[in-house]
Amino acid sequence: MAKQQELSEADTHQLPPWREGVGAMVGLAMLVVVFYHGEDIVPVASRYQYGIFGWFALNFICLFVVPALLITVVWRQRLAEYGIQWGQSRTWLRYLLFYAAVVVPVIVLASRTPAFQDYYPRYPLARHEFSAWLAAFIGWGVYFFAWEFFFRGFLLQLVARRYGALAIIVQTIPFTMMHFTKPEMECWSAIVAGVALGLMAYHGRSCLGTWLLHWGCATMMDLLVILWPR
Repeated sequence: MAKQQELSEADTHQLPPWREGVGAMVGLAMLVVVFYHGEDIVPVASRYQYGIFGWFALNFICLFVVPALLITVVWRQRLAEYGIQWGQSRTWLRYLLFYAAVVVPVIVLASRTPAFQDYYPRYPLARHEFSAWLAAFIGWGVYFFAWEFFFRGFLLQLVARRYGALAIIVQTIPFTMMHFTKPEMECWSAIVAGVALGLMAYHGRSCLGTWLLHWGCATMMDLLVILWPR
């Protein structure tokens, strides 16, 4: 089994460099669409109070569906090679528990700041209706699944095949830049989070653990702001 895994990893280094370039450019194009046009959907649908769900859908299409089609249809590879697998579950579970122990107190403190109280929850109806909160909770799950696949699956594994752990830094850069419109504290924390989640996915050979962690932290932030307002 170990020998087979080594051979599989050796084969990936033989992938043509143009494939990495194409993947990076497709990924860049999808980030531009999400960054500049994600908010376009919200005002159109906001009159129906469901604008954020259009934003979830756009992120899912751009950051999961498009890369997944590129991998499976064009490149004829399996999504498991890009993090959609259990991988080394014991490894990433240890990371998850350690990170949760560190991050939870930080989230509790951050949730008391005016900037975060004003920014969260992103779906205002979630403050007043449980059904709205539940719908947003599911929507965020879909959203973060797409994000974690894109950054800690697609980009990370695409670069790691040839450059190894350097991929952790590479995927952290666009991940941080996508936080430029958020509160400054969250943007700085995105640098740390990008590296930490990258380590978790790289050594755990999976983006499922980072998805659960990211989704859980976001859920906790919403709940603290809703249940414990200033």
